[in-house]
Amino acid sequence: EIAQCLVGSEMCIRDRFEIALKDSKNDINRNMGSLFHGALMEMVSRDYGDYLHENHLKPFSQSIFKRDDEFKWIVNCLDRESSEIFNDILMNRLDKVEIKSKNKTFEVISKNMQTITYKNLIDSTYFSDSARIFKVNFLSPTSFKIDEKYTLFPNIEAIYKNLIRKFDSFSTEFSIYDEDMLESLIDNTEIIGYNLRSTVYHLESIKIPSYIGNICIKIHGTQQMTQIVKLLLTFAEYSGTGIKTALGMGAVKTDEVRKIAKK
Repeated sequence: EIAQCLVGSEMCIRDRFEIALKDSKNDINRNMGSLFHGALMEMVSRDYGDYLHENHLKPFSQSIFKRDDEFKWIVNCLDRESSEIFNDILMNRLDKVEIKSKNKTFEVISKNMQTITYKNLIDSTYFSDSARIFKVNFLSPTSFKIDEKYTLFPNIEAIYKNLIRKFDSFSTEFSIYDEDMLESLIDNTEIIGYNLRSTVYHLESIKIPSYIGNICIKIHGTQQMTQIVKLLLTFAEYSGTGIKTALGMGAVKTDEVRKIAKK
């Protein structure tokens, strides 16, 4: 049944934009994600800005972090409309990023865009071999709000629900959610190791308790379960996970673990 739900056309497209920035004075840090979000919103039309403001589930994620001695601004689009709008802004018009509240301007060194369809994603994950162990790296401060409290440790149920909701909302032609399947995924996922530290994410005058680092999870049960998890965690590299992913939180990178080193 799950496989039938995941068969469809290639109409749904999502893009990843990677912008390298010149930062000669070391002014950029990962807590500036909300400021870069503000700069991005200043470049969209008023109508689209209003649409984003009114919708709780944002069709993009973005984050700032250092890679290979350069600061990278990553913007991931989850639907066709955001892809088209941000492609015009980031690839055609952007030569610098202005952070007006800090009176800072950062020159764009290079730009790169990766395009993938949801069908490509499904074919390369759900319809492929999968390991049973995954290392989930939380690259930017990550948190969920559960019972009105911020989480300081990854919650598997919250992660799966968050990713499934985003996938089903933006893929339009594909669907994952099934109550029994979700319960089975939660019951058959075990955290077998972690290297985390607590941190805070600065959002204007607010400090959001969060965590950064990695966890290793093992999937028990059927091979189909591991393939669904592989699909969700790969999707997380674009959607982010948790709260405020459009403001710089919840950036994720996942690695399959084929062998466990013996102690």
